[in-house]
Amino acid sequence: MRQGWKEPQDVKFGCVAKKRLLCSMGLAFDIARRLARPGRSDTNRQGKRTRRSVMERVAVWATAVSVAVVMITLSVVAGFKHDLRAVLTGAAASVSVTSPQSRGVISRIGIDIDERLERLLLSQPDVCISRFTSKEGVIKNDDNMAGTLLKGVDTLYDWSFFADRLTAGRLPRIGGQTRTKDLLLSEDMARRMDIGVDSRVEMIFVDDNGEVRRDRFAVSGLYSTGVEMIDAAVLLTDMRNVQRLCDWPQEHITGYEIWCDDPYRAVSVADSLNEALTELYLDEGIDAEAFSIEAIYPEIFGWLATHDVNAAVMIAIMIVVALLNMTTAMLILVLERSRMIGELRAMGMTNFAVGRVFFWRAAFIALSGTARGAVAGIVICALQYSTGLVTLPSDGYFLTQVPVAFCWGAWGASLAGAMLVIMAAMALPAAFVSRISPAETIRYI
Repeated sequence: MRQGWKEPQDVKFGCVAKKRLLCSMGLAFDIARRLARPGRSDTNRQGKRTRRSVMERVAVWATAVSVAVVMITLSVVAGFKHDLRAVLTGAAASVSVTSPQSRGVISRIGIDIDERLERLLLSQPDVCISRFTSKEGVIKNDDNMAGTLLKGVDTLYDWSFFADRLTAGRLPRIGGQTRTKDLLLSEDMARRMDIGVDSRVEMIFVDDNGEVRRDRFAVSGLYSTGVEMIDAAVLLTDMRNVQRLCDWPQEHITGYEIWCDDPYRAVSVADSLNEALTELYLDEGIDAEAFSIEAIYPEIFGWLATHDVNAAVMIAIMIVVALLNMTTAMLILVLERSRMIGELRAMGMTNFAVGRVFFWRAAFIALSGTARGAVAGIVICALQYSTGLVTLPSDGYFLTQVPVAFCWGAWGASLAGAMLVIMAAMALPAAFVSRISPAETIRYI
């Protein structure tokens, strides 16, 4: 008997290939991957080996530059915030408790040492306190003079900050039976005043009656913080020296300094203390107020806030640049592959599936550029962190070198956000695919 008709093998193979072409979820990815990494056997119609186009390389490196700039911007802004806060809280504490008139720094009105007040301050979690007395004055020698803030501390003071930044000599001797005249001042001030360790310096003060008072101190050591507003002004000595200059008894001080384990808790600690201090004033008549470091130096933290705006503008500009480069590159790649698009469309691939090929193609370009930019950004930040190669004028930026911080969370979020925005912008090249006619592109095959 006559056997039934059998489907030719080439027709059968073509149908299977077509079904695979239409149904395989990974086909778009495989095509995009092959286009991204052509092998040695990949040749064009003229027999020449294929390679990445100029626009593709431009898109990769434009994305890399944008990513590196974004990472460096975030690192520098975070570094400014971290380093300035660390220096300010190290030199002036996270919170200061003084009379309301002094606003945390200097006042002719002090407060009395009180055990009830100290117990209240120590009731805050993870804090330590010390007493201080401060007075404005002028340091002078034969040829120079400069305005300063003489700060007196007692044995409770934590010297770890200045010990780490000591450049010469030793820390002042504090709290002994014999009151010393040791003085710690900055290396920058010593250079300007032409004095050194063991030098004798004269200081001039004006008391409440307008009378001029003089005192002499011995320079015990020099420090350097890199922040001009501290290096140019703060001198430290035994608190009893400053109390004598203010004509105050030992029980009277300017106030208390509070160091928090987490310096970012300064505002919350100050708010909590002020609520308790209000009750203490009503019950005991102790008039004191807590001031966070942000309240004492509002101009610095306001200046830092403007850097957040600058950083946001810079990041937005770089993302727009990356978007424009990626979109332009993908449009050119679509035009370069118009014949391939026509062939895929003729074989039955839908516009959506073809668009998905170029979506993955854009993803490979974006990932390649992002990876290179991330490596470059981390390397540049690491070099600056270890060498301090890029410096700053301290009179305009407070710090003497560009600070950087390894903010991994912010970096990861920015990179993920940039990738999402770039991939969302690929809708334009994908839409352009639908306008390519298979009949026109394969006419001359």
